[in-house]
Amino acid sequence: MTPFMLRVADVLGAEPEEIDLPQPALRRSVLRPVGKGNDIHVAYRGLTEQLVCEANAMLAPEDDHMTLVDEIVGDEMLYSVLYRGRAAVVSTTFGDGKAYGRVVADGLDNSEPHELAGPESVEDLLLLLLMESDTPRHPSY
Repeated sequence: MTPFMLRVADVLGAEPEEIDLPQPALRRSVLRPVGKGNDIHVAYRGLTEQLVCEANAMLAPEDDHMTLVDEIVGDEMLYSVLYRGRAAVVSTTFGDGKAYGRVVADGLDNSEPHELAGPESVEDLLLLLLMESDTPRHPSY
């Protein structure tokens, strides 16, 4: 099992009051060149797909599973991770030769535009989504 799969297993096997909600590291969204913004978005998207698969592998077959949905809306490229009625959305908007990243999710302060601070933030974002969604509790290993 990967370290992330072990973290998911710990969440699934613990009572809600036993685990602190993870807080993904965020930074204020900034304008960057289109190529850099695209590269960052694609890298986060690929990592998210891997981690969603790992999380789903730890959930029992009868449990709800995370889904990953890609969209392009106008000048915005985004992907959403959905789980039990909740969502985390990572997006990049392109215009005037610049790109602007943003993350919006249940459990995060969405009042200011923020983006993920680094790849390690993706794990915490997915764990937050699991924990905010009345995750079924059962041993998974």
